[in-house]
Amino acid sequence: MNYRSILSNFSVALGAQALSTLVGLLTSLIVPKLLGIEEFGYWQLFIFYTTYLALFTLGLNDGVYLIEGGKSRGETNKRQLASQFWIECCYQVVFAALIVAVALSGAFGEDRSFVLLMTALYLVLNNASNFFGYLFQAMNESKLYSASTMINCTVFLVPLLLMLVTGDSDFRHYIFFYTIARFASLGFLLWKGRDFLAAGVVNVRTALVLCGRSVRAGSKLLLSTTAGTLILGVARFMVDANWGIEEFSIVSLSVSITSFVMTLVSQASMVLFPALRQADKSEAMGFYLAARNGLDVLLPLTYVLYAPLAALLTWWLPQYEASFALFALLMPLCIFNSKMGVVGNTFLWVLRKEGKLLAINLATLAVSTGFSLVGTFVFHSIEVVFGGAVLAVIARCVYTERYIEREFSLRESGSIAGSIVVTSCFVACSLMLSPWTAWVCMVVVCGAYTARNVGRLKQVWGFLRR
Repeated sequence: MNYRSILSNFSVALGAQALSTLVGLLTSLIVPKLLGIEEFGYWQLFIFYTTYLALFTLGLNDGVYLIEGGKSRGETNKRQLASQFWIECCYQVVFAALIVAVALSGAFGEDRSFVLLMTALYLVLNNASNFFGYLFQAMNESKLYSASTMINCTVFLVPLLLMLVTGDSDFRHYIFFYTIARFASLGFLLWKGRDFLAAGVVNVRTALVLCGRSVRAGSKLLLSTTAGTLILGVARFMVDANWGIEEFSIVSLSVSITSFVMTLVSQASMVLFPALRQADKSEAMGFYLAARNGLDVLLPLTYVLYAPLAALLTWWLPQYEASFALFALLMPLCIFNSKMGVVGNTFLWVLRKEGKLLAINLATLAVSTGFSLVGTFVFHSIEVVFGGAVLAVIARCVYTERYIEREFSLRESGSIAGSIVVTSCFVACSLMLSPWTAWVCMVVVCGAYTARNVGRLKQVWGFLRR
């Protein structure tokens, strides 16, 4: 396995995702300064809806990613892939038309109808982009997908900065330019995949059979991914339905910041899978140990950032102070969801255990939904709603790690127990102590934790330098 190639692709992907995260944080931290709480809520509602647009592909993009994973561009059947792309575009337009009909039905207010209409347009652009984005990553051409991400971010960043400078307070303009940026990245991906589009197509019957095969292969992966995002998504649905758009806006700010961090780290799984699929079992096992040990040691150290960030953000956006208090409860998601994305998802894909991943995520979703219902209708507490989601995610990460270790016949136990101890200290300190006293305690805890695990970090570094 070519570790230098993996690190090169990962570095570019990380850079692209870092730019995406920067733009996301900019919109989350500066846009609410200009928009009112309600207007910012509609902007967040649009972003929330776009999170689940992959469902309308029925799993075709994910199936192409799994089936073509590890092949070079020359080894793929371009006519078959182009045919699947055009079939997908056709039924995406049908789904978009249905959303438009719902938006124009008169069942919603003007602002929410606008959000639905733009979601319908974004659906077609996003899923068409992801078809080629996933295909390029499957062919180990991750740099093309990363470039499209950079284009998407840059095209949105320019008008975003202009709107921020001019003090534009209309959420519709932000949604419009966000959609234009997706159109630009689609254009780039189509240009880089023009050899596929120029290859022609197979007959419709054959194309439908190929689409069916891809959907069957990818539906489990799509459903498991969607179930994973719904763990927090159900909680947000509950807040929108029961507390209203303003409370949704306040809660969404913390959830968005958390999600940006998780997306940044989880991008690694899309880069690692094609390379690991070509590796033999011993190489995959070695990489698993390195990734597991490295993340177990490094991720918990991010807890020391909470107090400074919370103080800065509360000063910047005092009307969202309640949201930053909730962020302390959500920070463990950055640790355990990120690790699940890099280690859990990747190696379950490599082991072709998509069904197991789906079962794990559905079970986690069920637990999270249970907490959401109890928190909403029994305790009337947003903290209970999201606290349950955090506990479910931690349990999912622990179980998945143990399952993969059994599949690899590994006896060595990971240090996830250490991550849980540090997390428990963080939550306890955040709830019981003043912010800066809690920060001092976490600096001591994280310093001791790092000193205890220096040897593990040296092993990981030695492995990556090979």
